[in-house]
Parts: sequence; C-alpha cells; structure tokens
Amino acid sequence: MIEDIASELTATTPNIKVSEEPVASNSFKQSPKLDSENHMPSSPGLRRRVVATSSFKERTHDTTEADTSASIKLDAAAEAHIQKHRKLQEDLTDEMVGLAQQLKERSLMMSRSLENTENILDSTETAIEQSLATTGHTNVRAMKIYSETSKTSCF
Repeated sequence: MIEDIASELTATTPNIKVSEEPVASNSFKQSPKLDSENHMPSSPGLRRRVVATSSFKERTHDTTEADTSASIKLDAAAEAHIQKHRKLQEDLTDEMVGLAQQLKERSLMMSRSLENTENILDSTETAIEQSLATTGHTNVRAMKIYSETSKTSCF
C-alpha cells in the first residue's frame, strides 16, 4: 500500500508556479554533510527530508519574511492534489495508530495465553510426578505382597 502511494507521488508532479522575484536570503541553514551522506542509497520513489537547524522563533520570523518576498502560487489542481495527499496521510496515520493498538492488545493476549499455558504445563508436570511416585510406591508394595504370598503358598 505504501509503495503504491510512493510510486503515485513520484509519477505525478503538480503544476507549481514560482514567482520570478529573487529570494533575498535563505533563512534555513542546512547542516554540513559529508559526501558519503549525500550519496547514500535510498528507497526508490522516496525523497530525503531537509531538516532545518534554526530555532523556532527564527523560523517563524523568517517564514513570514520569505512568504512576502517569494510566494509560491499553486493552481487549484495542485491545491486539490496536496489536500488529497494530506487527507491520505492523515488516514494512513490513523490506520497505523489503530493497527499499533491492535498489535499491542494481541501481544498482551498472547503473553497471557503463554503464562496460562506455562501454569497448566507446570501443574501437569507436578501431577505426573505425583502419579509416578504413587505408581512406584504401589508397585513396591505389590511386589512385597507377591513375594510374601509366594513363600507361604503350596503347589
């Protein structure tokens, strides 16, 4: 399911219009990366997220500044496409939360079931040991009685 979504995202690109005004400064600073990090193989169809290292106050101030200097205008189809994928992402997140909860519940049930089975096996083992001890004691008594009666019997 996730692979289908990823392939759909890479297959379709929305029409994005960017204003022609030059951007005065880039407010987000990217952390320096090694060449080996830039050439790491990633899953096909997925892209790497860029993480900003600036503080929250700087980001909000710089974001509003960037909005006024270089705004990105999206057409209705692109907005609909983005909204569709946001809704899809929210639905997938909700589904994952539900699945995680089910997994946890089933894991707890399995744990309880294993504990119950272990208790049953322990009690069965104890009962078998007691039964074997009783059988052994009964066999010893039977042999003793048999040997006593065979000495006193006449043929």
